[in-house]
Amino acid sequence: MGGGRARAVSSADPFPVPRSKFGCPAVPVRAIARRRLAEVLARPDWRVALVTGGPATGKTVAVAQWFGTLDPIAREWVTLDADDDRPERFWLTLALGLGRAVPGAFAQLAETATDVHRLPSGFLNRLLTAWSAVTDPLVIVLEDVHHLQSPEITEDLGFVVEHLPGPSRMLLTSRIDPQLPVSRWRGRGWLAELRQRDLALTLPETAELFNALGEHRLTTGEVERLWSRTEGWVAGLRLAAAGLNDRADVPAAVAEFSGRTPMVADLLADELLHRAPAELSEFLLRTSVADVLDAELCDTLSGRSDSAQLLRRMEADLQFVVATGPSRDTYRYHPLLAEMLRAELQTHRPEEAPALNRLAAVILQTRGDVAGAVRCLLAAGDTDRAFSIVFEAAHRRADVSDIPGIAAFVNLFPRELVTESASRMLTYALMLGLAGQLAEAHAWLHRAQIRISDEPRARAEDLATLDALRLLTFTVTAGAGDEIDAGRRAVEAVEAGLDSGVVGARARVNLVRGYLLTDQPGEADSVLRAGRPGDEIAALVLAPALAARIALRHGRPSEAERQATASLHAAGAFGLDTHLGVVDAHLALAGVRIDRNELTAVISAFRRLEEILQANPFARVYHVLLGLEKARVAAALDDFDDVFAILREAGKLIDHLPRSALWCLLDAAAARWHLEAGETGQAEELIAALPDFGPACTLLRARLDLARGRFDAVRARLRRASPGTIRDRLAGELLLARAAIESGEDAGEHVTVAVGLAAPEQLVRVFLEEGPAVTRLARAAAESLGTESGISLSVALGSPPPRRATPRQPTVMLTERELLMLRFLPSHLTNAEIARECLMSVNTVKAHLKNMYAKLGVSTRAETVERARLLGLL
Repeated sequence: MGGGRARAVSSADPFPVPRSKFGCPAVPVRAIARRRLAEVLARPDWRVALVTGGPATGKTVAVAQWFGTLDPIAREWVTLDADDDRPERFWLTLALGLGRAVPGAFAQLAETATDVHRLPSGFLNRLLTAWSAVTDPLVIVLEDVHHLQSPEITEDLGFVVEHLPGPSRMLLTSRIDPQLPVSRWRGRGWLAELRQRDLALTLPETAELFNALGEHRLTTGEVERLWSRTEGWVAGLRLAAAGLNDRADVPAAVAEFSGRTPMVADLLADELLHRAPAELSEFLLRTSVADVLDAELCDTLSGRSDSAQLLRRMEADLQFVVATGPSRDTYRYHPLLAEMLRAELQTHRPEEAPALNRLAAVILQTRGDVAGAVRCLLAAGDTDRAFSIVFEAAHRRADVSDIPGIAAFVNLFPRELVTESASRMLTYALMLGLAGQLAEAHAWLHRAQIRISDEPRARAEDLATLDALRLLTFTVTAGAGDEIDAGRRAVEAVEAGLDSGVVGARARVNLVRGYLLTDQPGEADSVLRAGRPGDEIAALVLAPALAARIALRHGRPSEAERQATASLHAAGAFGLDTHLGVVDAHLALAGVRIDRNELTAVISAFRRLEEILQANPFARVYHVLLGLEKARVAAALDDFDDVFAILREAGKLIDHLPRSALWCLLDAAAARWHLEAGETGQAEELIAALPDFGPACTLLRARLDLARGRFDAVRARLRRASPGTIRDRLAGELLLARAAIESGEDAGEHVTVAVGLAAPEQLVRVFLEEGPAVTRLARAAAESLGTESGISLSVALGSPPPRRATPRQPTVMLTERELLMLRFLPSHLTNAEIARECLMSVNTVKAHLKNMYAKLGVSTRAETVERARLLGLL
């Protein structure tokens, strides 16, 4: 027979294939394929089965073994080849096969089809008539129907399948989807399918295959890597096993296995690229530069206009083209195929490959596919452009505190390419820092610094970038050194027109942070006002947030609140809820609440800051600054154990770093609270180690003099001081007042000056922190001002609010001590502070509060104040 061939099949072993073409046992593959086929054909209602797949998948053996189990059912196996792609040849082959399956039933039909030059008219009707006379089950297997390309054959074969007699079944095998109405059969529930991707091995099956092949050296991780690379493709796994035969270094062999491996590349090229029509081969090569394919991208790369249809057809025909996405309108090539195609493109069309990669990169970058664009640019040799894209994407993620996203972008760029220039090393250090990999970031920054110092003529841009990075490291991660000087140079470079990238664009706001960290609010204010703060986010989020911190340090909480609120509104509009500028703004607002003694509100502010800082774990400076504010609130609550516990925890964040400005802030705060707790010796030891860092240090040393009873030293020290802010002048006046009180002199003048400074801004906490004696004098002085701000400050310090109407006769009787306590409740004084004012214990205060709650029918201090006012008690 010139065309199709009938095979004699033994039920015991239909096709004994003891070893594969690679010299490896095929038993696991055959068993797996047989198991998959049995699951598919377990459906009782299938009429036609379609088994697709390339070579070495075990599909043919699986079908043959299933075929052998059909005895005593009438059956026949017909194998097709290219010669059968003629109607008269195909139908003669099928008629003869039917005749062998059911002797005599199709004899007359076969005789009418013996003319190989033409098909008799009415042949299909006679075929179906004869077939209908067969009442017993009949199974026909047509192997390799991909050879049937003639529309006349496929149309008629589809007609026959759709009119098969009830007990008959037909099973088709093919390398690709045949030109048959498969979708219609699927919709009618007639079709049982086993596709090549269904024959892909699972991870356990892959391990089973390697064991059967005698390859026991692979670790679990290496098996998983090979399975992932091949996606369970049996032939690919066998090739991987064959490649290990002569290799002693198994890990290296596994790492090197890819679509460029000669055996793999040869098989894929032979099976797919070289056998495909020229236009399809061209499409595969030109589109292989992209990882994710869609119609628009493929049209651009291939110069076609029908990529959507071609991709759908390839996905149906080939295991190696996979539809992805919820709408199945994007595709990808099998990893091994993509690697083979890219190698072929680079080898045979080296002049086209870079241009195609650049074209794909432009489209992918426009779509926001940074990973795809970077891979294409690296393939095209455009290393600088690839690096620039990675950095820009990473920095955008930094503004939303997306640390995993930053790390993912950083990992896109090969590290061996980073060392090609100092500029890349600097930028890479920044990206690592933004990703929270601080130790590695410092290491790269140090390497860049060495590279720059070794260059005969370092680029001015590199020097400016290095300075800007050192400043950023100082202000965010608490590094030590001459970073303020570096920051000044970075800002000067930007003002001179040097381009030091994004980090240079924000050098001004980072220098402002540096000055705040070193307690130089005047310098911070001057730098912020001296020029543009940088990009849009720097201008609308960072600049007002830092202006708020400056205003707070100066003693202007109203301005601080206004600037911080503006910053938070802008951050909300940008979607930057966890940006470090938001932390600056919330720190300023927390400071405002503390200054106004609104301790309940500040606790809520602390919770919000903690939530934001969870997204910025590398920002050690801000964790420490938050600790300093928490310690101040703990001191307000007279919980000094908590004060020092908070400061110790903050110190642990930077205990591995050299002494720096941040350590000075921590030690100064600890010294202040040791003095308030009466632990003068410990405070003196800390103060002695502090450098002289301006007015704040002068005030701290004056406090130590006060604690030691050196009142003249307090006065002399503060006369020499030149406070640059309202806050420092106010603190100085209050220390002078304390010195006067404790030395038996008149403190009225100093308190009056202090109240005049504090009343317009409602700075309350500063008086309470200096003790009951100062608070009482301040309360009286504020009330004597006769202004609205003076009265408000007086009430906040414990004075009864002015009466707004003729008091009604109270119906509730409070004791004299309870009425004394009641006048302090409208203020935000703590129980401990009220106890000091009333000369009673904290427990007595709590007992009186409990009695008042019962008498007034309330449960909180706020309700008590409201009820007392209604009753005319306040």
